[in-house]
Amino acid sequence: MTRDVFVDLNFKDYSGAIMTRSVAVFALLFLAPFLVAVINPSLQPVNLADRYAVVVMAKITSIDTGNRTVVATVERVCQGHFAPTELRITASDGAVRGLFSLSQGQRLVAYIGKKVKGREGDLLFYTGTWQTGVVPDAAKPGAWTWATVQNDNTMAGIFNGDPERLGELMTEITEGRGYFPCKPYCRFHEDRVIGKLDAPVRGVALADLDHDGRLDIVATANAGVKVWLQRDGLRFDDATAALGLAGVPAASVAVADLDGDGKADLLLDGALWSGTGKGFVRSDRVPLIPGLISATLADLDGDGWADVLAATATGVRIYLNPGKSNEAFSDATARFGLDRAECGAGQGGLVANGDWDGDGRSDLFVAVGKGLLLIRDRDGRFQPRVHELDLGLTPAADGERCGGAVFAPIWRRDAISLLVPRHAGFALAIDRAGAIEDAIGFCNETSEPSDRQLWTVAEDLNADGEIDLYTASGSAGSSDVFHLNRGAGSFMRPMKYIEGVFPGPAHKAGSWGVAVGDVDGDGANDLLLGDSDGNVNVLLNAALEERKDLDESAVPDLSKLALARTLAVSAKSLRGVVGATVTLTDAQGRQVAQRRFGANTVAGSWSGGPLLLTVREPGAYVLSLRRTDGSDSVKRLTVDAQLAKFTAVEFE
Repeated sequence: MTRDVFVDLNFKDYSGAIMTRSVAVFALLFLAPFLVAVINPSLQPVNLADRYAVVVMAKITSIDTGNRTVVATVERVCQGHFAPTELRITASDGAVRGLFSLSQGQRLVAYIGKKVKGREGDLLFYTGTWQTGVVPDAAKPGAWTWATVQNDNTMAGIFNGDPERLGELMTEITEGRGYFPCKPYCRFHEDRVIGKLDAPVRGVALADLDHDGRLDIVATANAGVKVWLQRDGLRFDDATAALGLAGVPAASVAVADLDGDGKADLLLDGALWSGTGKGFVRSDRVPLIPGLISATLADLDGDGWADVLAATATGVRIYLNPGKSNEAFSDATARFGLDRAECGAGQGGLVANGDWDGDGRSDLFVAVGKGLLLIRDRDGRFQPRVHELDLGLTPAADGERCGGAVFAPIWRRDAISLLVPRHAGFALAIDRAGAIEDAIGFCNETSEPSDRQLWTVAEDLNADGEIDLYTASGSAGSSDVFHLNRGAGSFMRPMKYIEGVFPGPAHKAGSWGVAVGDVDGDGANDLLLGDSDGNVNVLLNAALEERKDLDESAVPDLSKLALARTLAVSAKSLRGVVGATVTLTDAQGRQVAQRRFGANTVAGSWSGGPLLLTVREPGAYVLSLRRTDGSDSVKRLTVDAQLAKFTAVEFE
């Protein structure tokens, strides 16, 4: 049977404080039997909801090891009827050691009363590991006896993530909204080799360069860039020379209309190439950037024009776009406070941008030292956000970098988190009650990385509405890494459960360049990989084709996917779009999806084209576009069987 590995080496309690070394060591010994879990497809949270009468989530308020008792306050009744507002759990002789694995403020999820005659007093509860117990007296439903501490892998195959997320999942399940697949529904076609460069590919881009509605391809290398324009029948023609780019070397690429003339412009490294409608011409509007690692585009001053954001050997630099084709970009590094040591000045590392605090302005993560999270203050200057994480982002002995992070709603659909790939591991920074914590220990198979990891793309790669993770290795001989999002903060490695997810060799060749977009227009995101061997490959998504052959009525997961509808969101007016946020909320005001144009751009690649949002539940929705200049647009739509499975939505 396939194995699902789960390792938590952070050992933090739920207030964000680091546990003492002695407790951490005990926890490691206590949890050792649970570090390998078998995903049990026939016993998942949805199955537990069917087997038990009541499901509650509670918060531990006190632990008395002397009296063997735990007191918890009931926060939510997820299913059934349950009158007590407090739980009092007494550990039996066989469960005493479990007391030492708990902490005040921790959540637990309990399943109470099996729907089997004579088993009405049975209970199963989850605190990060699964426990069993009984309700000795039906007249006192809040007084429990903790019977056993689980020490095998069978129970961990139900769920082995964060208890709070399990409580949320159970609420969704009982309301009919739950989706937590035990199998991956994804596959890609054989690699489609677009061309080969004479050196390792450093950056790739998907963007509509000729405005014909189809995504074109750019690939960069020190030996020169290549451009392929997409034609009918998914044919890609080499147009490098015709566009005026023959012999131009570059490590990074970004694409946007930088002056409002309706034509795509290219940023190749720090050099601006202005679009003329027939090709590109070199412009000196952006000054030479010394020590450049990679450069991308982001609106940093909120005027709607994309600026240059550069990672260099001596820190992050910003060059502001005046929005006029005859004026030069201005160096605003000092204006934004990035000339200070506390903001990374003097250190070289990859830089990611995203809106960490939801104020509509770009924040930054710089992959140096312990990791710098830089947040904008009221004056717009970047200030380091204090955290206790030590991400270990020092380059490897051979100079290979890591830490190409991504801001996205990865942990929750309604909040931005920060995923940081390290050389051989990940960190997932989340804000919990004002403290930054690393939640990666609760994300299941994210404990299975590559031996070399450069940067991560966060996007829905199987059209199920959840944001998945694709991590580029950046090194020859090291495979890229694909993690599929199951929801509730849990991820799986699809290749462990089904064969042929990536039938071609590109995924294993070691990518630096990665871009995501709907190349063939079928409503599912495809992958563009630029590999260490110089090959440029398109991996067309086959997830939607796979579903056609499945009995959608037989499996709850598939019945949800049968209802799914995908929205392809774009904007007609491109000002304020680079960095703009698209949000989808349901009739109850719950945020079910969020995407950001230009989000996956850390290591010199660029993902362009419409944003794809998959909706699994029928109903009324509000789709909002917040541009970087502060202007908002809203569209209301009904998602049901009458709506085409793939629908284009364009904002003015």
